[in-house]
Amino acid sequence: MLQLAHVMETSLMLALAVPALAALAVRRQFLTAGGAAAAAAIGVTIAVMNAALFTLLLVFFITSSLLTRLRAELKRSLGLRDVAGRGAVQVVCAGAPALAFAAFHALTGDSRLLCAAVTAVAAVTADTWASEVGIAYGGTPRFILAPGRRVRPGVSGGVTLVGSAASAAGALTIALLAHAMGVDAPAWKVALFGYVGELADSLLGAALQTGRICNGELASGTAASCVRRGALTNESVNLLSGLAAGALSAAV
Repeated sequence: MLQLAHVMETSLMLALAVPALAALAVRRQFLTAGGAAAAAAIGVTIAVMNAALFTLLLVFFITSSLLTRLRAELKRSLGLRDVAGRGAVQVVCAGAPALAFAAFHALTGDSRLLCAAVTAVAAVTADTWASEVGIAYGGTPRFILAPGRRVRPGVSGGVTLVGSAASAAGALTIALLAHAMGVDAPAWKVALFGYVGELADSLLGAALQTGRICNGELASGTAASCVRRGALTNESVNLLSGLAAGALSAAV
Protein backbone atom coordinates (compact mmCIF):
# COMPACT_ATOMS: atom_id res chain seq x y z
CA MET A 1 0.00 0.00 0.00
CA LEU A 2 2.82 2.40 0.88
CA GLN A 3 4.51 1.71 -2.46
CA LEU A 4 1.26 2.31 -4.35
CA ALA A 5 0.72 5.56 -2.48
CA HIS A 6 4.25 6.68 -3.34
CA VAL A 7 3.70 5.90 -7.03
CA MET A 8 0.41 7.80 -7.05
CA GLU A 9 2.00 10.78 -5.30
CA THR A 10 4.86 10.85 -7.84
CA SER A 11 2.43 10.65 -10.76
CA LEU A 12 0.31 13.48 -9.32
CA MET A 13 3.35 15.71 -8.83
CA LEU A 14 4.44 15.10 -12.42
CA ALA A 15 0.94 15.80 -13.71
CA LEU A 16 0.85 19.12 -11.86
CA ALA A 17 4.21 20.09 -13.37
CA VAL A 18 3.13 19.44 -16.97
CA PRO A 19 1.33 22.77 -17.65
CA ALA A 20 4.38 24.69 -16.41
CA LEU A 21 6.66 22.63 -18.67
CA ALA A 22 4.33 23.23 -21.62
CA ALA A 23 4.35 26.98 -20.98
CA LEU A 24 8.15 26.95 -20.84
CA ALA A 25 8.23 25.07 -24.15
CA VAL A 26 6.14 27.80 -25.79
CA ARG A 27 8.43 30.47 -24.39
CA ARG A 28 11.46 28.65 -25.82
CA GLN A 29 9.59 28.19 -29.13
CA PHE A 30 9.78 24.41 -28.93
CA LEU A 31 5.97 24.27 -29.18
CA THR A 32 3.25 26.49 -30.55
CA ALA A 33 0.36 27.41 -28.26
CA GLY A 34 -1.74 24.62 -29.79
CA GLY A 35 1.15 22.19 -29.48
CA ALA A 36 1.57 23.09 -25.81
CA ALA A 37 -2.13 22.47 -25.11
CA ALA A 38 -1.94 19.07 -26.80
CA ALA A 39 1.30 18.19 -25.01
CA ALA A 40 -0.19 19.18 -21.65
CA ALA A 41 -3.27 17.00 -22.21
CA ILE A 42 -1.24 13.97 -23.28
CA GLY A 43 1.43 14.54 -20.64
CA VAL A 44 -0.99 14.85 -17.72
CA THR A 45 -2.88 11.73 -18.78
CA ILE A 46 0.26 9.61 -19.14
CA ALA A 47 1.79 11.00 -15.92
CA VAL A 48 -1.29 9.92 -13.96
CA MET A 49 -1.17 6.43 -15.48
CA ASN A 50 2.59 5.76 -15.40
CA ALA A 51 5.28 8.10 -14.09
CA ALA A 52 8.14 6.19 -15.75
CA LEU A 53 6.49 6.33 -19.17
CA PHE A 54 5.93 10.06 -18.74
CA THR A 55 9.62 10.48 -17.92
CA LEU A 56 10.58 8.67 -21.13
CA LEU A 57 8.20 10.85 -23.13
CA LEU A 58 9.75 13.92 -21.52
CA VAL A 59 13.23 12.71 -22.51
CA PHE A 60 11.98 12.33 -26.08
CA PHE A 61 10.55 15.84 -26.11
CA ILE A 62 13.58 17.59 -24.57
CA THR A 63 16.20 15.83 -26.69
CA SER A 64 14.20 16.20 -29.89
CA SER A 65 13.55 19.88 -29.26
CA LEU A 66 17.25 20.52 -28.71
CA LEU A 67 18.25 18.52 -31.79
CA THR A 68 15.77 20.53 -33.87
CA ARG A 69 17.98 23.57 -33.28
CA LEU A 70 21.02 21.91 -34.87
CA ARG A 71 21.90 24.01 -37.93
CA ALA A 72 18.55 25.74 -37.60
CA GLU A 73 19.18 28.17 -40.45
CA LEU A 74 19.79 25.31 -42.87
CA LYS A 75 16.53 23.69 -41.79
CA ARG A 76 14.64 26.95 -42.20
CA SER A 77 16.02 27.31 -45.71
CA LEU A 78 14.61 23.87 -46.49
CA GLY A 79 11.17 24.94 -45.26
CA LEU A 80 11.11 22.65 -42.21
CA ARG A 81 8.47 24.02 -39.86
CA ASP A 82 9.64 22.18 -36.72
CA VAL A 83 12.25 24.89 -36.18
CA ALA A 84 9.42 27.34 -35.40
CA GLY A 85 7.84 24.98 -32.85
CA ARG A 86 5.80 21.80 -33.16
CA GLY A 87 2.05 22.23 -33.52
CA ALA A 88 -0.90 20.38 -32.05
CA VAL A 89 -1.27 17.83 -34.86
CA GLN A 90 2.43 16.95 -34.69
CA VAL A 91 2.27 16.52 -30.91
CA VAL A 92 -0.87 14.40 -30.98
CA CYS A 93 0.38 12.06 -33.70
CA ALA A 94 3.73 11.64 -31.94
CA GLY A 95 2.22 10.98 -28.51
CA ALA A 96 -1.01 9.16 -29.36
CA PRO A 97 0.52 5.66 -29.83
CA ALA A 98 2.17 5.69 -26.40
CA LEU A 99 -1.00 7.14 -24.85
CA ALA A 100 -3.22 4.46 -26.44
CA PHE A 101 -1.01 1.55 -25.36
CA ALA A 102 -0.63 3.03 -21.86
CA ALA A 103 -4.40 3.35 -21.51
CA PHE A 104 -4.95 -0.28 -22.49
CA HIS A 105 -2.20 -1.31 -20.06
CA ALA A 106 -3.92 0.63 -17.26
CA LEU A 107 -7.20 -1.14 -18.05
CA THR A 108 -5.82 -4.67 -18.43
CA GLY A 109 -2.54 -4.77 -16.51
CA ASP A 110 -0.99 -6.62 -19.47
CA SER A 111 2.78 -5.94 -19.36
CA ARG A 112 3.03 -6.41 -23.13
CA LEU A 113 1.01 -3.22 -23.58
CA LEU A 114 3.39 -1.28 -21.34
CA CYS A 115 6.25 -2.58 -23.48
CA ALA A 116 4.30 -1.43 -26.54
CA ALA A 117 3.91 2.06 -25.06
CA VAL A 118 7.64 2.32 -24.31
CA THR A 119 8.46 1.04 -27.81
CA ALA A 120 6.20 3.69 -29.34
CA VAL A 121 8.23 6.34 -27.49
CA ALA A 122 11.44 4.70 -28.73
CA ALA A 123 10.14 4.74 -32.31
CA VAL A 124 9.21 8.43 -32.31
CA THR A 125 12.53 9.25 -30.64
CA ALA A 126 14.42 7.25 -33.26
CA ASP A 127 12.52 8.96 -36.07
CA THR A 128 13.05 12.49 -34.76
CA TRP A 129 16.73 11.96 -33.95
CA ALA A 130 17.26 10.49 -37.43
CA SER A 131 15.56 13.44 -39.12
CA GLU A 132 17.14 16.23 -37.10
CA VAL A 133 20.70 14.88 -37.00
CA GLY A 134 20.58 13.46 -40.53
CA ILE A 135 19.46 16.74 -42.07
CA ALA A 136 21.99 18.72 -40.04
CA TYR A 137 25.06 16.56 -40.68
CA GLY A 138 24.20 13.68 -43.00
CA GLY A 139 24.76 15.44 -46.31
CA THR A 140 22.70 14.47 -49.36
CA PRO A 141 20.33 11.61 -48.51
CA ARG A 142 19.47 8.62 -50.69
CA PHE A 143 15.92 7.52 -51.39
CA ILE A 144 15.18 4.41 -49.30
CA LEU A 145 13.16 2.71 -52.09
CA ALA A 146 15.86 3.40 -54.69
CA PRO A 147 19.25 3.79 -52.93
CA GLY A 148 20.93 4.88 -56.14
CA ARG A 149 18.77 8.02 -56.26
CA ARG A 150 19.76 11.11 -54.30
CA VAL A 151 17.13 13.48 -52.92
CA ARG A 152 17.13 16.84 -51.19
CA PRO A 153 17.47 16.88 -47.37
CA GLY A 154 14.03 16.82 -45.79
CA VAL A 155 12.36 14.82 -48.57
CA SER A 156 10.27 11.92 -47.23
CA GLY A 157 12.08 8.60 -47.58
CA GLY A 158 15.53 10.19 -47.73
CA VAL A 159 18.07 8.42 -45.49
CA THR A 160 21.71 8.95 -44.57
CA LEU A 161 24.24 6.90 -42.60
CA VAL A 162 24.43 9.66 -39.99
CA GLY A 163 20.66 9.71 -39.66
CA SER A 164 20.47 5.92 -39.36
CA ALA A 165 23.09 5.95 -36.60
CA ALA A 166 21.17 8.68 -34.77
CA SER A 167 17.99 6.62 -35.13
CA ALA A 168 19.58 3.57 -33.52
CA ALA A 169 21.00 5.75 -30.74
CA GLY A 170 17.58 7.26 -30.04
CA ALA A 171 15.84 3.88 -29.76
CA LEU A 172 18.65 2.48 -27.61
CA THR A 173 18.59 5.49 -25.29
CA ILE A 174 14.90 5.03 -24.51
CA ALA A 175 15.39 1.27 -24.07
CA LEU A 176 18.26 1.71 -21.60
CA LEU A 177 16.50 4.44 -19.64
CA ALA A 178 13.38 2.28 -19.33
CA HIS A 179 15.51 -0.62 -18.10
CA ALA A 180 17.30 1.63 -15.60
CA MET A 181 13.94 2.78 -14.19
CA GLY A 182 12.78 -0.80 -13.78
CA VAL A 183 10.05 -0.65 -16.42
CA ASP A 184 8.74 -4.10 -17.35
CA ALA A 185 9.83 -3.84 -20.99
CA PRO A 186 12.78 -5.89 -22.34
CA ALA A 187 15.47 -3.46 -23.47
CA TRP A 188 16.36 -5.48 -26.58
CA LYS A 189 12.76 -5.49 -27.69
CA VAL A 190 12.27 -1.75 -27.17
CA ALA A 191 15.52 -0.91 -28.97
CA LEU A 192 14.91 -3.28 -31.87
CA PHE A 193 11.29 -2.43 -32.57
CA GLY A 194 11.86 1.25 -31.87
CA TYR A 195 14.39 1.22 -34.69
CA VAL A 196 12.06 -0.88 -36.86
CA GLY A 197 9.37 1.74 -36.27
CA GLU A 198 11.65 4.44 -37.64
CA LEU A 199 12.45 2.24 -40.64
CA ALA A 200 8.72 1.75 -41.22
CA ASP A 201 8.28 5.51 -41.02
CA SER A 202 10.87 6.02 -43.78
CA LEU A 203 9.29 3.34 -45.98
CA LEU A 204 5.76 4.67 -45.50
CA GLY A 205 6.96 8.20 -46.12
CA ALA A 206 8.73 7.17 -49.32
CA ALA A 207 5.78 5.19 -50.65
CA LEU A 208 2.71 7.05 -49.47
CA GLN A 209 3.50 10.46 -47.99
CA THR A 210 2.34 13.55 -49.82
CA GLY A 211 5.14 15.18 -51.79
CA ARG A 212 6.01 16.55 -55.22
CA ILE A 213 7.97 15.40 -58.22
CA CYS A 214 9.67 18.33 -59.93
CA ASN A 215 11.49 17.79 -63.21
CA GLY A 216 11.57 14.06 -62.60
CA GLU A 217 13.09 14.40 -59.11
CA LEU A 218 11.57 14.12 -55.66
CA ALA A 219 11.62 17.57 -54.08
CA SER A 220 9.63 19.93 -51.91
CA GLY A 221 9.00 22.55 -54.57
CA THR A 222 5.68 24.20 -55.39
CA ALA A 223 6.21 25.24 -59.01
CA ALA A 224 3.44 24.63 -61.54
CA SER A 225 5.57 21.96 -63.21
CA CYS A 226 5.67 19.90 -60.00
CA VAL A 227 3.34 16.90 -59.77
CA ARG A 228 1.72 15.95 -56.47
CA ARG A 229 2.21 12.38 -55.20
CA GLY A 230 1.12 10.38 -52.17
CA ALA A 231 -1.83 10.71 -49.81
CA LEU A 232 -0.50 10.58 -46.23
CA THR A 233 0.77 13.54 -44.23
CA ASN A 234 4.02 13.39 -42.29
CA GLU A 235 2.00 13.36 -39.06
CA SER A 236 -0.15 10.40 -40.12
CA VAL A 237 2.99 8.50 -41.12
CA ASN A 238 4.41 9.14 -37.64
CA LEU A 239 1.17 7.93 -36.07
CA LEU A 240 1.04 4.72 -38.10
CA SER A 241 4.70 3.86 -37.59
CA GLY A 242 4.42 4.40 -33.83
CA LEU A 243 1.37 2.15 -33.62
CA ALA A 244 3.09 -0.48 -35.77
CA ALA A 245 6.26 -0.47 -33.65
CA GLY A 246 4.30 -0.85 -30.42
CA ALA A 247 2.05 -3.57 -31.82
CA LEU A 248 5.04 -5.56 -33.09
CA SER A 249 6.82 -5.39 -29.74
CA ALA A 250 3.67 -6.58 -27.97
CA ALA A 251 3.17 -9.44 -30.42
CA VAL A 252 6.69 -10.88 -30.25
